[in-house]
Amino acid sequence: ELGLKVSEIEGDSVLFYRAGEPPKAEEIVNQSKKMFIDFHAYLRVIERDNVCQCGACRTASNLTLKFVTHYGELREIAIQNFKKLIGSDLILAHRLLKNSIPSHEYLMLSERYLENQNSEIPTAESWITVEPNVEVFDNFGEIKTKYILLTPLRNLVPAPAKLDELSVGDGEVDLSINIKAPIKLVHQVLIDPKSKIHWVNGIQDVRNAEPINRINTSHTCVFDDLEIHVVTKNNKMKGDEIRYTERGEAGVGLSVITDYKLKEKNGSTNVSLRVIPERTVVSGTLFKRMIEGLKKNLMTKVMIRGMKKDFVSLKRYCEKLAEEAGK
Repeated sequence: ELGLKVSEIEGDSVLFYRAGEPPKAEEIVNQSKKMFIDFHAYLRVIERDNVCQCGACRTASNLTLKFVTHYGELREIAIQNFKKLIGSDLILAHRLLKNSIPSHEYLMLSERYLENQNSEIPTAESWITVEPNVEVFDNFGEIKTKYILLTPLRNLVPAPAKLDELSVGDGEVDLSINIKAPIKLVHQVLIDPKSKIHWVNGIQDVRNAEPINRINTSHTCVFDDLEIHVVTKNNKMKGDEIRYTERGEAGVGLSVITDYKLKEKNGSTNVSLRVIPERTVVSGTLFKRMIEGLKKNLMTKVMIRGMKKDFVSLKRYCEKLAEEAGK
C-alpha cells in the first residue's frame, strides 16, 4: 500500500524500495501490521490444508516475520535486463537484519529514517510499545534504532474457515499390501501426483498438478483413452496411521472415492484401499436406473482389478526408493 517495489528476493528475505520522500511512521506501522497479519493468516490456511508430512510443511506456522526500515541514498546499476541496487545505505539495511533485539518478530526503524520524516511513531494501539536499540557495525560505528515487537499481533490473526470434510466412514477393504518402506516415504509417493507416472499402470501423463498438494488441489491423470480428474479431499493422521482420500471423476460418467489407509509397523507400511463409487441421481425409468447402477458397479470392479496391478507397482517403486535412501 506504500508504492514499494520488489528489488530482489534474497533467500528468506525480500528487499522492497521506493524513491522519493519516506513514508510516514504511521504508514510504515500500518503496512507492517497488515503484512504480518496476512502472512500468518496464510500460514494457518497452509496448516489447515496441509497434506505433506515433511518437517517444513508441518511447522510452517512457526515461521516468523520481521521488518527493517531505513532511509538513505541508493544507486541502480544495470545487469543485463535486471536493475541491481547498490550503496552503503543498502549495506547498512542488510547489517541491521542481524541485531541484538531479543525477538524475531518486530518492526525496526533506523535513526536515519526517523530523522527524515515529520511524524511521530503512533502509540495509540495497545500492542505498540516503542523500544530504543543501539547496534555497532564495522565501518558504520554506532547505529541508533527504535523497534516495535509484533508478536502481540498474533492475537489478531483470524482463524481460517473450516473446510467441508468428505465423510467416507469405515468399510470393507478392497485391496491391501505390505510395503517394506517407512510410512512417510509411502505417503509422500501417494500424495505426489507426478509420482503416479512410476506406479499407476497405463498412465501417460499427469497434467495441471499444483507444485504442492493440499486439500482441494487437483490434477488430471491421462490414459490412452481416458482422463480422470482427481481432487485431494482428506488427509488425517492418528497415532501411527495416516488416511489419505482422493475423489476421481472420469469422462465416462464414473465418480469414485479412493480411500487409502497407511499403518506403519516395524519399519514397513501396510497400505489398504477402499474404492467407493459415489451415488449420482439418475433420471428415467426404473429399468434405466438399474442399468446405470449395474454399469457403475461393473466399472468399479474393473477399476479395482486394475489397481491390484498398481499396488504391486507401488510396492516395487517405494521399496526401490527406500533402498536408495538407505545406501
